[in-house]
Amino acid sequence: MSLINKVFRLVVTIIGLLAVYYVLQLMFLRLATDLLIKYASHAGSIPPEAADFTYNVQYVNDHPAVKSCLVNARALGILFSTMSMLLFIHFAGYYRLRRGLWRSISLKSLFISTLLVYSSMVALNIFVQWFPLQDNLDTVFDDLSHNILGVFGLAVLAPLLEEVLFRGAIQGCLMRFYGRPWPAIITAALVFGIIHWNPVQVVYASLFGIVLGWIYYRTGSLLYVIVGHVLNNTFAVITTVLGSGAEEKSVSGGSVGIASFVIFVLLSIYLATKLNNSLPPVEDLKGEN
Repeated sequence: MSLINKVFRLVVTIIGLLAVYYVLQLMFLRLATDLLIKYASHAGSIPPEAADFTYNVQYVNDHPAVKSCLVNARALGILFSTMSMLLFIHFAGYYRLRRGLWRSISLKSLFISTLLVYSSMVALNIFVQWFPLQDNLDTVFDDLSHNILGVFGLAVLAPLLEEVLFRGAIQGCLMRFYGRPWPAIITAALVFGIIHWNPVQVVYASLFGIVLGWIYYRTGSLLYVIVGHVLNNTFAVITTVLGSGAEEKSVSGGSVGIASFVIFVLLSIYLATKLNNSLPPVEDLKGEN
């Protein structure tokens, strides 16, 4: 097969996966919204005309019951779209979800990789605060962070799906195309970042994706990065609920912020070296792709 054909197939595969990902999200969000709005309207808990104003921000903000209904719909949309996308990836053969995903791990390596994710997470949070990056989804994230099903979707379901999709399926395809780890890791991380669209998330997710991509490549197991991603999102939910965004910004500024950034970068390098040395050579690891 010629190089042009290989590139074409790779691009089509990645775009196809992302298209299905978006379509399922939109489809289940719309379905959940329509069903919950109709049910709540029929039950009398929201005004009958609410169905005509679900995309009117002012109207939604003026009616807490309608807003609560829409937050529940978004959380349900995440739940069903995640399950559907995981099934699609599995049965389409992009990444096989097996019971081996939950086995074949070293607790020592898992502990080190989780510390690596945490230290990288702190360093990146400080880093992105140095730039005037807009957060267009802070309101949506805040609403979901105060909803039980929304917390489950943000902290567990989203990391699970995103790691299966971006590391398992997309990075796996890129590895087979490039035949080398770093081009595959960086490309998958950039796709992971760009797909968030939100400016602050594009930068953070791209850099964080490189860390996760390397851990996945080095361990040969998706479980390590799922645990790390769950940790990252859980901390994001906790800080949102506690309202500690102002404190984060104050810590990231001045000499304290620079010193903290350097310390956590050096700690991340140390932990990455420690993890690398604790594992057998890559060729001896049995990956899950």
